[in-house]
Amino acid sequence: MKKNTLAITIGTLLEWAEFTFFAYMADDLSKIFFPTDDPKLARFKIYGVFASSYLVRPLGALILGHIGDRYGRKVPIIASLLLMSLATFSIGILPSYQSIGGLSPILLIIFRMIQGFAVGGEFNGATVLLVENNQQHPFLAGAWTPFASTAGMTFGSVMAVMVSTTHHDDLWRIPFLLSSFLAVIALYLRKDLPETAEFQEAKRKNDLFKYPILAAWKYDKIGLWITMVVAIFVSVFVYTGNIYYKTIVLNTGYLSSQQASLAITLGISLSMCLIPVFAHMADRFGGYKLLISGLMAAVLLSPVMIYLAGTGCFGLVLLGQMIYGLIDSVTSATVYTFLTSCFKTGTKYSGTSFAWSVTIAIFGGTTLMVDAYLVEYLNCPLGPGFYMSLSALLCLCTLIITRPRSRILCSNPYAKRS
Repeated sequence: MKKNTLAITIGTLLEWAEFTFFAYMADDLSKIFFPTDDPKLARFKIYGVFASSYLVRPLGALILGHIGDRYGRKVPIIASLLLMSLATFSIGILPSYQSIGGLSPILLIIFRMIQGFAVGGEFNGATVLLVENNQQHPFLAGAWTPFASTAGMTFGSVMAVMVSTTHHDDLWRIPFLLSSFLAVIALYLRKDLPETAEFQEAKRKNDLFKYPILAAWKYDKIGLWITMVVAIFVSVFVYTGNIYYKTIVLNTGYLSSQQASLAITLGISLSMCLIPVFAHMADRFGGYKLLISGLMAAVLLSPVMIYLAGTGCFGLVLLGQMIYGLIDSVTSATVYTFLTSCFKTGTKYSGTSFAWSVTIAIFGGTTLMVDAYLVEYLNCPLGPGFYMSLSALLCLCTLIITRPRSRILCSNPYAKRS
């Protein structure tokens, strides 16, 4: 079980490390691939490249999810990591705009879209595989995926700090090349993954479907809706409260890039450390109330976080990230296991992956641009905070309204006490 968990989570860690590093280095990468006299325009262009990877996530979720629900969880998990590593390596060796002109940003968009396709079948599929392999502790099992993604964000943040402290033109390539190298190790570990007993039992009983996504629409509509609402909250909360948070801090002009990156790294690290703790609590006492409390905190404290980001005081900026880390750890420790239990075995991979990817493509891919628009063009400094609160409120109301159905679909059927 430990080897399987390592094999799955190391791939998720590397994927999120690269994604996070790309976002953290947006200002630097915009100068490399979109040189212009208008830094705001260049930043919007690189955010557009960031968003392009989300456009193909639903396609990746549909194809890889179909394979996962029809033929087993192992094949798409390996295929997604292989595609991700190849695309990441290609970005690491991609010439700049000064070297090959307009072809450089075009290739960057293509490689980012390949990454998006791969991630569409990776994140939720990894969670499904882990939960199905450890039904005695489903919340802890489901928490390893967000734990790995948070660890990846921490790694990406650390690499961004290291790169930003130097002025070498090509040093930004190292994290991409390093991630692709480590992905080879993860691929080697994943080749021996066993198929889950739950999937094998469903296959033996002929409980699988010819078209899993259509079956999910027929039998698991509530699960699809819950997954979409949760994805809205996660995309807005994470990308605003963590990634755009750094932009707000730097725009004040009082703190350096290194100080801003340090505060964000500490916030992610706090979340990473607390996710397994809260997941263990959820397995013992049930995760519903814990998740509700985290969402309520997000509704109330998100504007406070954004206010603290603009104070220009390192201590207050760090406090904002501590709030982020606490809320993120509570919600991440519980919500992904909830989602996997919202579907039948034969629709679980497709249902969670597709509904999640479609929503992330709309909200996750545009969150940074919406935040920038609210602050820089509507002159609403707290706008991103209220955007986070609104997404959390939507998720909170949905889970409360569906509470009677959630006890059936989204409870922990394996916990001794729930």
